[in-house]
Amino acid sequence: MTDKVAENVDAHRELLLSIQAVDYAPPTLAQVQKQLEMSKKELAQEKRDIAALEASTKKEFKDWQDIQQRTYKRVWTKIKHPNSHKERLTTLESKEEKEYVDALAKEQGSKARIELLETQIADLSTQVKNLEPYATEHKRLTRQLAQLYAHVFDGPTPEYPEEDAAEERYRDAVERFDKLQGEITNEKRAQELLRTALVCLRNAKAATHNAERYSTWDTFGGGTMSDMMERSELAKAQRWADQAYLLLSQAQQLQPAIRGFGRIQMPQGNIMSDVFFDNPFTDYAFHRKIQAAIGRLQTGINQLADVTRQSQAHLDGLMRDGRERAVILESSRSALDEMRKNIMMRAGGVAPPTYAENEDVPEYRP
Repeated sequence: MTDKVAENVDAHRELLLSIQAVDYAPPTLAQVQKQLEMSKKELAQEKRDIAALEASTKKEFKDWQDIQQRTYKRVWTKIKHPNSHKERLTTLESKEEKEYVDALAKEQGSKARIELLETQIADLSTQVKNLEPYATEHKRLTRQLAQLYAHVFDGPTPEYPEEDAAEERYRDAVERFDKLQGEITNEKRAQELLRTALVCLRNAKAATHNAERYSTWDTFGGGTMSDMMERSELAKAQRWADQAYLLLSQAQQLQPAIRGFGRIQMPQGNIMSDVFFDNPFTDYAFHRKIQAAIGRLQTGINQLADVTRQSQAHLDGLMRDGRERAVILESSRSALDEMRKNIMMRAGGVAPPTYAENEDVPEYRP
């Protein structure tokens, strides 16, 4: 036995150092692959939905165009016969415009989500590609180490129960380390998603502020141009808000303790009130709606900033715990190594460290 230890001690030491360098790879790869699969499923669903949304937009646009082609006839009717068909045509045009705008917003929102998911998938795929060689190397080195131990110890060693106990403690340390690495990977990803969502909400607020300025211009007689710019900024704000909601939902899937909020809807203009019946009263009423949307966005920003800080505090705690568990893992591995060497040299073993859960990881508040 002593000869076997002497023959293999150098190879054993080199294997331990090599394994330590890539211990992070298998659990990190597993979580990134899970995140990639989640994003792929969401993308597949969005692509299944987009065809129907595009068809709906085309239909609603055609219906709206049909109504728009009657505009001159309607205006002429209003001039010659003020009460003839006025309410019916006005209601119909308003209805068709709203249906078209709603359909277009849904299509654009879906396309924005598809673009975002495709970017995420490309990024996660790169991470998987970079991690796979290290995970493969970890597996190869671990297999070599197992073969070395099998060669030296040849299965269980009931004559050396202290060695079996040390091996069990090492396996427990590996399990605890791997579990925590998965939690850290998920929390890091959730943190990235939350920060990106916060940027999206702030962009939505900036676009809504732009719409507010155009609305002020419109109130003082800005005309059709101010109406068009106002609508464009509100549509932009809606797309940013929808992306923030998607990112927040993804973060919640990774960390269910994250608090969320509902979709934030931007006010939508109406061609009848904005163009044909444009007056300071309707302009001011819509201006107030834009201001209310800014308030809702600011509330969402405050909530998201708060939960992002909580996520960061939680991640910091997990990272501290992870560093401690990495030390425990290496200590237990070294202890097992020393135990086996000392057993084979008929010397006393080294007592492995004890394990305690870290109780200082900040929790999410309900």
